Amino acid sequence: MLKHSLLRYAVEKWRDAWKISEFLMTVEGLKKALTHLHYHVRLVAIATCASAAVNRPQEESIFFKSTFKLPPELQPLLLAALHDPERTIQMAAALCQYAIGRPSAHARDILRDILWQGESNSWAAAQCLAIEGEASQAVIERLLSQHFASSTMLDKQQAANLLVSISRKTTLVRSLLAEELNSANSSTRVLAFNKVLSTYTNNSIQALGKLAMGSVIHDELDKGPFSWRVEALVLMGQLKIMTAKLLPTFLRCLKDDFVVVRKQACLTAASLQIKDETILNQLIELTQNDPSCEVKEVAINTLRRIGCLTPSLQENLLWVLHHEEEPRVRIAVCQALKSLDVKGPELQNVLQEHIEELMKSNGYSLEGDKSMVHRITDQVRVLYLSMLDVMVDANFTVRAASHTQSFEVNLGAFGPTNL
Repeated sequence: MLKHSLLRYAVEKWRDAWKISEFLMTVEGLKKALTHLHYHVRLVAIATCASAAVNRPQEESIFFKSTFKLPPELQPLLLAALHDPERTIQMAAALCQYAIGRPSAHARDILRDILWQGESNSWAAAQCLAIEGEASQAVIERLLSQHFASSTMLDKQQAANLLVSISRKTTLVRSLLAEELNSANSSTRVLAFNKVLSTYTNNSIQALGKLAMGSVIHDELDKGPFSWRVEALVLMGQLKIMTAKLLPTFLRCLKDDFVVVRKQACLTAASLQIKDETILNQLIELTQNDPSCEVKEVAINTLRRIGCLTPSLQENLLWVLHHEEEPRVRIAVCQALKSLDVKGPELQNVLQEHIEELMKSNGYSLEGDKSMVHRITDQVRVLYLSMLDVMVDANFTVRAASHTQSFEVNLGAFGPTNL
């Protein structure tokens, strides 16, 4: 039934392109028209036979008691039309042979010859050949051309359905689609790719498009210069593509020699939201050991956005908070700790250590002010999560007084600069 509807669309679109109206003709009238002196009369007769074939009911019902059958006396005339001196008549006759379900080698050769000759003829030829299972490069390229060039949504869907059918037999569809999508810049490719997917209502068609684009991205990550790798990573994030083949090349980007590539790989991981253990471990490694503070910050923010809190991640964040000297990195850690809802005595101890270090650096004796220290400790125990906000963007003032002196500690002072 699907094959019949595909054929009907091909024939009717071709007839509309040639502006051939429907005519009610008897068998005798068709016989005379098929041998008429003027080629346009012959063309109308052949189109009438083809249209009758594709518009016949497929099953008998209470509404349709019989199906269309080509009168035997017309078949020799239609076969003879394959040798007509007019090229257009040959093409119409070949199309008609497909419509009536009797494609021949001669009809196939005619359609192959006109694949790139004329818009309507070549489009009809590509459809007929694809419907019968032809998987040649010429057919695939013509279908892709129609898909990208046509302004008609039905044409795009017809081409997409035929491409999916062919792709079950050959990987050539994916390769040629990848070439079509591999345009000069990332924005053009994203628009083209989204244009493809917007017409694909079938999951298998969407998968085909993503596989094709994945092949392009893999090649650029694997063999391209650093600017190509950055562009490919941007595409991965925008199009939400990650395959088993792409994963190893993506992981290599997290260890790339260029800072800009490592940063973009982190941003792409955040966009993809993939909680793969290998990716998470590599991001954790970056937060501690990457020589670039920018990469450390982006890696921490990526882990925060992915939102997968593990014991190793929590331990690493606390380690970075305790040992990292760069303020922007510590700010990112504080934001991650709050977003990931990290709790426990380990975090409390880290915060308390920073408070004690701050007091010492300002010349206050912890030994002589036990009551004050206890008060601060109690405050930390109750409000340590709130202090994460304080450390990022607020000032929290604790006032305490001893029997000999009073002082003010501005906890905002041990924010990003002093922690």
